[in-house]
Formats: sequence, structure tokens, C-alpha cells
Amino acid sequence: MRTVLVLLASLTALSACGLRGELERPVPLWGDPPNEGPNDPRTIKAEEERQAAARAEREKREAAEAAARGAQPPATTPTSPTP
Repeated sequence: MRTVLVLLASLTALSACGLRGELERPVPLWGDPPNEGPNDPRTIKAEEERQAAARAEREKREAAEAAARGAQPPATTPTSPTP
């Protein structure tokens, strides 16, 4: 009888453990997980790289136009502080 009570108490205690509500799918251990939308770090990084490439192309075009006119190219600001 004592064993039965201990088993029932153990099962009751264990049933209270764990996640409640909707279970979320974990991220895969390998491979590419699905994109989570605009707040996904990969999406943010891709957007920053796209903007940097567009900025570099625009500066290159402006420098070429300035060189064609015979003026000095516009000064660019450094992206990181110099020591």
C-alpha cells in the first residue's frame, strides 16, 4: 500500500512539471532555420549589407561624376574612429 501511495504522489508531482500551453518548435541543430521575418538577425544583416552596397555604389558614382567635371571628389566620413 505504501508503494502505491508513493507512486501516486510521484506521478502527481511529475505531472505538474514541464511546459504548459502551446509548445514551440526548437531551432534545428544544423542547417538553416526558417526566417523569422523582419526581426530575424539574418534579415537585418542582409538589409544592412544591401544599404552599404548601395551607399558605396552611390559614392563611387558621385566620385566619377566629380572627376568628369574636374572637381575634387566629395570627402567621405570614416566608418570607424581612428586611434
